[in-house]
Order: sequence, then C-alpha cells, then structure tokens
Amino acid sequence: MRRRLTAVMLGCLAVGLVLMLGFEAPLARIVGVPALFAFIVAGVFLIADPAFLAQDEDEPVRRERSG
Repeated sequence: MRRRLTAVMLGCLAVGLVLMLGFEAPLARIVGVPALFAFIVAGVFLIADPAFLAQDEDEPVRRERSG
C-alpha cells in the first residue's frame, strides 16, 4: 500500500509540474492544480501513517499487514 501511494504521489507531482510549467492552456491549469493538490494530500497520508507517527527512537516499528 505504501509503495502504491508513493508512486501515486510522485506521478501527481510529475504530471502537475509538467502541466503547470510547460503549458499555458486553461485545460493544463485545470488538470495541473488538482494534480499538485493530490501530490500534497498523498504526501500527508504517507507522513501521517500511524506506524510512522508511533515510531520511537529506541524501539523498532512493528507493522501489521492487512490482507
């Protein structure tokens, strides 16, 4: 799940940057802004992972696998 979210995040960043910096058409802006917003939201979900937030410097992170 984490790898897929990372791939989505980086894909949104790439699409958003290419569209916002490479083109000036209104359609490019209409698609580029939500892509950059999706990049931010996906990044927040990656950072706000409970396993990441519960991590203590002294003990390793235990991840539960959902099946």
